[in-house]
Amino acid sequence: MQIIPVIDIKAGEVVLASQGQRDRYLPLSTPLCRSSQIDAVINAYLSIDDFSHIYIADLDALMKTGNNHSLINSLFSRYPHLNFIIDSGSVNPLYRPKQSGQFTPVIATELCAERDLITLKQGSENFILSLDFSAQDTQMGEPRLYQSSSLWPKQVILMTLGLVGKNCGPDLTKLAGYQHNYPQHDFIAAGGIRHIEDLYQLKQININTALVASALHNGNLSAQDIQQL
Repeated sequence: MQIIPVIDIKAGEVVLASQGQRDRYLPLSTPLCRSSQIDAVINAYLSIDDFSHIYIADLDALMKTGNNHSLINSLFSRYPHLNFIIDSGSVNPLYRPKQSGQFTPVIATELCAERDLITLKQGSENFILSLDFSAQDTQMGEPRLYQSSSLWPKQVILMTLGLVGKNCGPDLTKLAGYQHNYPQHDFIAAGGIRHIEDLYQLKQININTALVASALHNGNLSAQDIQQL
């Protein structure tokens, strides 16, 4: 089981996400990390486990109120061993990794169109698609994107924003349905993961990768738990 820690950035600070209400996110301060500075948060995650990937959402770029390109670009030299999976809402993000393997873009249905996926697939499959579901559990994007698996890359995130930070568990029904209907894809669970028992349930339905933030920050998912997985 691969655990990918999550960082949400807004106005240069790491914020704590909750149910997709981005305008209400507050600077992060948790038992794991009292600082909202991105290096402090990354180092706190790395104190738990030697993670190879970290997911970053640039909320300013996603909300079209600015961006955090400079801050994110500065990470490539300080953390050369990490692969940053970055969602900035753009099919042509302005990132400059120092070497190959440092950056994987996320393209989310919230902000992309079918033609964007067609163009991307023609050039490379080195991206991850995020199938986004709103706080009301509705599709956030063109309906066709949620069934047209021929447009999808190998890895696909199922992002259920209404479960983020809610402490009620992942949407196992949705995840199991997609895994059953599209077994040729590797699905990544995002939203609602509370503890190791949730991760074991994900493994039982053949979901082997998960994006996690709250469970790491509040200590409900420990280094020992991750080693067991």
